[in-house]
Amino acid sequence: MNKQTQFLDVPTYRNVLNTSFVHRYGNGEDEWSWDIGMAKAARVFLEHLGDRSDQLILDVGVGRGRDASELIQAGHRVTGLDIVENSSWPLLRKRWGERLELVPCALQDWQPTLLRQFDAALDNGCFHHQHPDEWQSYLDDMRRHVRPGGLIAINVFGVDASNLTPGWREMDNRRQGYFFTEQGIRDTLEGFGLTWERLITIERQHGDAVYLLALVRT
Repeated sequence: MNKQTQFLDVPTYRNVLNTSFVHRYGNGEDEWSWDIGMAKAARVFLEHLGDRSDQLILDVGVGRGRDASELIQAGHRVTGLDIVENSSWPLLRKRWGERLELVPCALQDWQPTLLRQFDAALDNGCFHHQHPDEWQSYLDDMRRHVRPGGLIAINVFGVDASNLTPGWREMDNRRQGYFFTEQGIRDTLEGFGLTWERLITIERQHGDAVYLLALVRT
């Protein structure tokens, strides 16, 4: 954490995240919903799911359902979690029916009514906003919901060696984002018990960094 970053306590920071995303979705400022780089990350995840159809996928940070819709069109079923329910959800429910379950809840708070494990999970841009004191519980919950050996894709802000320093950066409404090096995201995920598979670097459409898509297994 850099010297300029002062983290709030976990409950207060959770409220900060909620306020920030309510504002961004409500005002059409959710540029990530149309980011080409994030769309590519979801397609790479889809390619690594293999040939088996009708897999049960957990989409953490489902947002406007762009990734979930692509996964469903490929023949899978999706449960999407998000701390903020946005105006796209009624149409998504109508369009996809039983193929898509949408849950307004943080991953750390989610207690599913059905005892099941997912075949794979996608986090396309959420982990890097989590309070550092919740990294362990967040990844523990991710691992708990995915079957042994299942694929987990985590897409985070990344830095290249040329112009950015890794670490925390303050964003809108006191929301924070962590910018990882390639080795940093690997060390983090392996340190919390996930098995490393590979890393893909993806150009961002917005901002001055890259995306680092980490593919790991439980």
